[in-house]
Amino acid sequence: MLARFYKFSEKRLFWHLVAGYFFLMELIALFYQYVLDYYPCALCVQVRAWVWGGIIAALITGLVQDKFWLRWSGLTLVLAFLSGGLYTSWYAWGVEKGTVISSCTMGAGFPEFMPLDQWIPFLFRADGACGQSPPMLFLSMVETLLITIGIPVLALLTIWLLNFKAMGQHAGD
Repeated sequence: MLARFYKFSEKRLFWHLVAGYFFLMELIALFYQYVLDYYPCALCVQVRAWVWGGIIAALITGLVQDKFWLRWSGLTLVLAFLSGGLYTSWYAWGVEKGTVISSCTMGAGFPEFMPLDQWIPFLFRADGACGQSPPMLFLSMVETLLITIGIPVLALLTIWLLNFKAMGQHAGD
């Protein structure tokens, strides 16, 4: 089963599905923001930025999926972006539950060299207060993020580890 999962990760369709899955998450977040009027906080838009990084990296990886080392590098980059999103979601969950004392204030908190909230405000402007994520089906949005990012991170990490077995075969590529 793991061998089939690894083989599937070599296909362009796999990378398009990864990008599509996370793009759907972004659409849901925008639906909550612009249709249901739940405004994202600084931590939420930072998660959005991590996820967008993962989407872009997955799309690029889909273009080079037939080259082992480029695919592995892309997988590593996707994992790095989504791990950042998972960590930020975990931090936001701590703020929501009151186990993390945060100095999260208004504003997106992006660095000066990359003010995404100024460049693309409809995606990355933070108008909400931290610690107050909207309810979703059975969980809060932050709790849902922990699951919807966490499970794919585990799956991609499994593929990343499976790549070590194939690295010997591609040492000269």
